[in-house]
Amino acid sequence: MKLPAYLFSLLLIQSVAFAAADFSNTALLPPIKSWSGTSEKLIQDQSNPWQTPVEAMALTDTPDYQTSIEYLQKLVESEPMFHLTSLGKSDQNRDLWMLIASRDGASTPKQLAANHKPTLLVQAGIHSGEIDGKDAGLMLLRDISKGGKMALLDKVNMLFIPIFNLDGHERRSENNRVNQRGPIHMGWRTNSLNLNLNRDYTKADTLEMQYLLQAINQWEPDLYFDIHVTDGEDYQYDITYGFNADYADSPNISRWLSSNLRPQVDQALKENGHLGGPLVFGVDPQDFAKGIVGWTASPRFSNGYGDVRHLPTVLVENHSLKPYKRRVLGTYVFLEQSLKTLAAEGDALKKAIKKDQQAHPAEQVLSWSSDREHPEKMDFYGIDYTKKQDSITGIHYVEWNGLSKIYKELPVYWSRIPQEKVKVPDAYWIPAQYQEVIAKIKLHGIQYTTLKKQQLVKVEELKA
Repeated sequence: MKLPAYLFSLLLIQSVAFAAADFSNTALLPPIKSWSGTSEKLIQDQSNPWQTPVEAMALTDTPDYQTSIEYLQKLVESEPMFHLTSLGKSDQNRDLWMLIASRDGASTPKQLAANHKPTLLVQAGIHSGEIDGKDAGLMLLRDISKGGKMALLDKVNMLFIPIFNLDGHERRSENNRVNQRGPIHMGWRTNSLNLNLNRDYTKADTLEMQYLLQAINQWEPDLYFDIHVTDGEDYQYDITYGFNADYADSPNISRWLSSNLRPQVDQALKENGHLGGPLVFGVDPQDFAKGIVGWTASPRFSNGYGDVRHLPTVLVENHSLKPYKRRVLGTYVFLEQSLKTLAAEGDALKKAIKKDQQAHPAEQVLSWSSDREHPEKMDFYGIDYTKKQDSITGIHYVEWNGLSKIYKELPVYWSRIPQEKVKVPDAYWIPAQYQEVIAKIKLHGIQYTTLKKQQLVKVEELKA
């Protein structure tokens, strides 16, 4: 996510008060209320031989790549249900590991498909400073294997990528995300070539994305989570998440996510002391009462890519201003309940996927604009703030005060008006010399036919 300009200005101005040697971002962040929740019972102390690295650090910091993978390998070696596979190596020669968790011990795509269970793919650390999913996933897998939660895999499989942006993960610093409350050490946003992986789903320029798309083709997950952390606005929710709505490319999938997944996940979060909410993008960063934007993601992002591919995809954005412990525990609850929901409602999801795959619209929407005339309304659990002006620059900014504020019937402006549309052709004719294009088509799992002999075909040529 992108750091809002008004918050960046505030942080830049105030940061001069801190020396680099003893920098701490705590004084820069808004005040927060103390928190406790039922989910704290999930934390294991040092008496448990399978205590995860993050628990050993009291959920204040996150382990490096080597420590994280060594723990995962140790867990896999002790558990026949788990297997590890390397999807490939990063530009700095690190293995991109994926764990396969299956009650019958499946270790190949063919074996996994043979058990006819729905499969959840969980991906953490595409922006490696936003690493909550890694530590939550390690705790959950430990409890599935060693903590009496093996039944979670009775009717569902799980694929887990603990660190997607491997090289960025190792560019660790206490100063990488000054707007985020933990962990102490955070990775870098982009990969070692300074490419943003969460803008690369369609282009697939990076090795990491190419490996991921190959894995999606081979393992065929039924549900995909991309776990992030937010960047700016303050509110009461600690776990926010969303997906493209039912006016976009996968309406049946979207309705399943809205009607089946969201209510059950939100309830589980509430029962464990957390608050689930929608993705939050303020219409006006200086006036939150103006409402929020209902975002329709393009396929350069995970949730937009999943929408056009008919792969149920949820973008999870944990709230950066909540402490790391609270975010990790909330993510654990989110994942655990999602496994339960997928196990119970997986058949309905598979039917929704098939319906969307079989649809053949005459037109394809390329971009959407906001519907400002017909907003939806919601009671939004926000945080109060005051508006201030910097005495030096004259810039106006918002200062959050930590006090709860409920916005009754806050307008939500969904981006649901088609802005650009094109007619969908019967097929695209790609000359054989464009091997790079053909390779990308393969990566995206798009069906194609190779002609064995010359043919005369009447086509409409695209011209730039």
